[in-house]
Amino acid sequence: MKKEYQQHDSKEADIVSDIKIEHNKVPKLLVAVFYVVAIWAIGYAIFMPGKLAVEPAAAPQDNKGELIFEGTCLSCHATGAAPDLKGVTDRMTEEDIKNVIKKGRNTMPAIGHLYTEKEIEKVYEYLEDYR
Repeated sequence: MKKEYQQHDSKEADIVSDIKIEHNKVPKLLVAVFYVVAIWAIGYAIFMPGKLAVEPAAAPQDNKGELIFEGTCLSCHATGAAPDLKGVTDRMTEEDIKNVIKKGRNTMPAIGHLYTEKEIEKVYEYLEDYR
C-alpha cells in the first residue's frame, strides 16, 4: 500500500487505496475543556479524599424499635386488619407482648425469627410510649 500525500482544499488529507482520508483538527475549545476537567479531577482526588471514601457502617439507631414497628406492625395494626396497639402495654405484660411478637397469635404470624432479642426489646420499649 502506497500512501500518497496530497493537499486538497487547504486541509491535510491522505489518499490510501484511492480513499481520501481528511485530518481535521480538534477544536481549541474542546482541548481546553479536556485539560480543565483533567486538572479538576486530579485536584478533587487529592484535596477531597473523604468524598471518595466509602461511608462506614451506620451506628446502632436509637429509634430501631420505631423503625421495626412502622415497617412491620403498622401495615396491619393501623389499617383495622388487627387490633390497635395504643396502650397495649397497659393491657398485656411485657412477657406476653414479646411472646406474641416471637410466636404469633390468632391471625398474627410469628415474626420472632426476623429479629434479635435486642430488637424485640426495642419494639417493646417503643410500645410503652405508643399512645
